[in-house]
Amino acid sequence: MTFLSNQMQISSKTGKLFSVFSLTLWIFAFGVSVGYAALDNQKCTECHTMHRSQDNQVLSEWGAGGPYTALMVTSCAGCHTGTNQPGSMPYVMSSVAPLYGVTGTESNTNTLAGGSFYWVGDSASRGHNVYGIASADPNLPLPPGFNGQDKAIDDSSPGGGIWLSGTQVTCAGIYGCHGTHAVEVESTAIRGGHHHGLENAITTASSEPGESYRMLLGVVGYEDPEWELTPTATAHNQYKGVSLARDKTTISALCTRCHGDFHSEAGSATEGWTPHPVDYDMSDTALDSEYRLYGGETNLYQVAVPLASTQVTAPKEFVLQGGDSIITCVSCHRAHGSPFEKLLRWDYSGSPGSGCVYCHTSKS
Repeated sequence: MTFLSNQMQISSKTGKLFSVFSLTLWIFAFGVSVGYAALDNQKCTECHTMHRSQDNQVLSEWGAGGPYTALMVTSCAGCHTGTNQPGSMPYVMSSVAPLYGVTGTESNTNTLAGGSFYWVGDSASRGHNVYGIASADPNLPLPPGFNGQDKAIDDSSPGGGIWLSGTQVTCAGIYGCHGTHAVEVESTAIRGGHHHGLENAITTASSEPGESYRMLLGVVGYEDPEWELTPTATAHNQYKGVSLARDKTTISALCTRCHGDFHSEAGSATEGWTPHPVDYDMSDTALDSEYRLYGGETNLYQVAVPLASTQVTAPKEFVLQGGDSIITCVSCHRAHGSPFEKLLRWDYSGSPGSGCVYCHTSKS
């Protein structure tokens, strides 16, 4: 009774710490499965370690570049390196060339929606040269589209940073795509995203990484549960788009945080398009235009050349109904990398196999 009495007199703060520590040990011992796709059937020990060493040695699977923040056993790239297969976590890097095919969407491919950083090793123009994956490109001290000047990378994010000449892009943080741009440490920038992230339809812009589409702060969209490992007309990402406007919640707005001068959102009725359009709805074209045959006579959604929509509650199966056929940056490019120049989804020099004919149907 004396022991129990003493235990009951522990301060509230100490008791909370003891409970948290006990729970942590239990989780590490037995693993945890929660209702979020990112952590289903995953053990904490697959990503975290309580200590820096075991048996006075640093385990090889913990990564050679450690120690890492947040008790991580490896970096972002370390966690997401592998070969994609049904049920696996998303791998955006691999030691062998991913199976890509012609457009990366065929049944025998194993790339995801963003492609893979693998190909940046072949050519700096085939992927984003992310720190920890590829060396910096000396020809591009600033992101293309910056016009050679140091520049704010994201005015919409809290603490939006300044991109200094010579700084290399990262996965997350000030110089990255994922998480908040308010901090530089990547694990801090995406805090909460892997543990408490939303999934499927994310329709409301948020200042929390875990409540944003693919942890891309402020972006909304529908997340395919397989990250488009096996995309079809009824199972694919649904990207957000707004025609003829710069809407900060769209997937193209994400790209323009760095590449702000690449494309105009609206063409001149008299002069026509100078750059290729983005944020443009093909359903606004004339009824006899070639764009009206995107997807054939039924206008079935084509995963090889994805289009954005104003509504992202579910994947679009058919398009060209108005507000659902919006051209985006990712209609032509993959965010991480591809086997083709400029991160294109297909071989731009190929004809008639070029993906351009999916929209420019009269050119096939």
